[in-house]
Amino acid sequence: SSDLQDVHQRIKDNVEVLQDFMNKREAGRTRPEYLTLLCRDLATYYSYGQYMIEKLMDLFPVSELVDFLEANEVQRPVTIRTNTLKTRRRDLAQALINRGVNLDPLGKWSKTGLVVFDSSVPIGATPECLAGHYMLQGASSMLPVMALAPQENERILDMCCAPGGKTSYIAQLMKNTGVILANDVGADRLKSVVGNLHRLAVTNTVISNYDG
Repeated sequence: SSDLQDVHQRIKDNVEVLQDFMNKREAGRTRPEYLTLLCRDLATYYSYGQYMIEKLMDLFPVSELVDFLEANEVQRPVTIRTNTLKTRRRDLAQALINRGVNLDPLGKWSKTGLVVFDSSVPIGATPECLAGHYMLQGASSMLPVMALAPQENERILDMCCAPGGKTSYIAQLMKNTGVILANDVGADRLKSVVGNLHRLAVTNTVISNYDG
């Protein structure tokens, strides 16, 4: 709408002023006045509470804050993690391409991830998915497991394991050796963990239901 376009233009103008305040401000207007208006406009334009915008303004310079809010408007790409207990990423990628899936390796930092751009079949219901050759998993949730760097024959406790993405990734890096204790406080959520671990052929994991 024209109102939102006006708000968006005012955001751009105010950010520009705040980046060179001494030279671009209007006479008699203070920096807090500009920041208060910017906070209100950002909350309106991006549909955030003003309290949240205030907290974000404490974390980011104003130019980076707008970039951050814009990035949050972009739909996150669908990513999957190859289950190397059952297949190799190259073989999985070829099988999915043959089914009409447009994908690429996730990045140089990941040996198992694939990013899916579009697909002519439901990516969560392919024969490969049902056979446990991969798991739908956000790229960011692969990073904690990589940082942990689990080794074969270790004993690892996962205190909040549902729905089992990180747990199964740990298991595949350990090559099903050692022991993983996978715990979650939600008994209902453990059903998905059991299903996923069976589907992905994880055999080194004990599941528990305790309040950690």
